[in-house]
Amino acid sequence: MNKSALIGTVFGITAATAVAAIGGYSMLDDSASSATATQECYETQVEQPREAKDDHRIAGTVIGALVGGAVGNDVGDRDITTAAGAAVGAIAGNQAQKKLQESRTVTTTETRCGSAATR
Repeated sequence: MNKSALIGTVFGITAATAVAAIGGYSMLDDSASSATATQECYETQVEQPREAKDDHRIAGTVIGALVGGAVGNDVGDRDITTAAGAAVGAIAGNQAQKKLQESRTVTTTETRCGSAATR
């Protein structure tokens, strides 16, 4: 291979590498700046627990005690069975109301914004 062909080949490879490096750097710079500057907003459905009107669950406790006492009185027809039925019914009514309150939710729509790169 002669000297001028070798110089031309080296010069051509060097020029092509430089152009590719500059082009790649400018594309990298553009994509980085557009990713941080872009912010997208979207709406999403969010479920939140409904606020309880009876925090101490008095209604469930009282109704459970009344029903439990009536059942205990029918079963044993003695004061002890009535009291035991009322106690068990009060506990059951309290827990039933607790589960009912925990299962009730409110669905709301929230608008959230964030950058396109983080989403």
